[in-house]
Amino acid sequence: MLQDGEVIEAGWVVLCAGTYGSPSILMRSGVGPAEHLRSIGIPVRLDLPGVGANLADHAGVDIDCGYRGGARTAPVLHVIATFHSSLASRNEAPDLMFWLSDPRGDPPRFEIDVVLLRPRSRGSVRLRSRDPADPPLIELPGLRDPSDVDRLAEAYARGLEVANRPELRRLCTDPPSLGVQEDPDLRDLIRANGYSLPHVVGTCSMGCRPEDGAVVDTSGRVHGAERLSVIDGSIIPNGPAAFTHLPTIMLAERISEHFAARL
Repeated sequence: MLQDGEVIEAGWVVLCAGTYGSPSILMRSGVGPAEHLRSIGIPVRLDLPGVGANLADHAGVDIDCGYRGGARTAPVLHVIATFHSSLASRNEAPDLMFWLSDPRGDPPRFEIDVVLLRPRSRGSVRLRSRDPADPPLIELPGLRDPSDVDRLAEAYARGLEVANRPELRRLCTDPPSLGVQEDPDLRDLIRANGYSLPHVVGTCSMGCRPEDGAVVDTSGRVHGAERLSVIDGSIIPNGPAAFTHLPTIMLAERISEHFAARL
């Protein structure tokens, strides 16, 4: 049933409303954590605690490299570099990234975006009310897990070294102080200035066991429901150590091939 009351019959429903929209629609349809649904007066059709949980996102913090020139229309430098923190195994995907882009903004700034690619912090999506017009309550992961702050602080210190390299000094005449690396308040700086990229995934997480927080199986089918699937970024259980748009497209293409074969 749509918001205006219209009923559309379908042999199979495929939900592709995104990391915020898909869990919201499921919960408004009575599929989700039973206690939460009852608290806002929605009858429970299927108790799935993982719906709206496990919200993962890449966190970042910027380093102002000290560019004090005018705005530029021609490209200057655009580089992405990934690397491992001291807390990450070399057998795993890199957990940190530098993203350097051309001077932008007003006044223009040349910055190093320090990005955490494999965060441990998690947020959630919940409903404010049963009213479909009421936007969901989104709680971003932020930097709740101390290891996320530690790794971003480590990358920030390394980023300061990059910002002070002579190659960048040709463009940026006012470099940041390397003394920040030893600042005991560096982690407070990270917490105060961290932001969401956003690369949100995970709120209808893929997995084998609903009791462990899984919402869909490896084919995108909702556990415990018939002829209902979710196919979008919300089913990615852990954010990839990269930008999320291409993995989401690949995931959708792969699952749609299996889906089409079944039909």
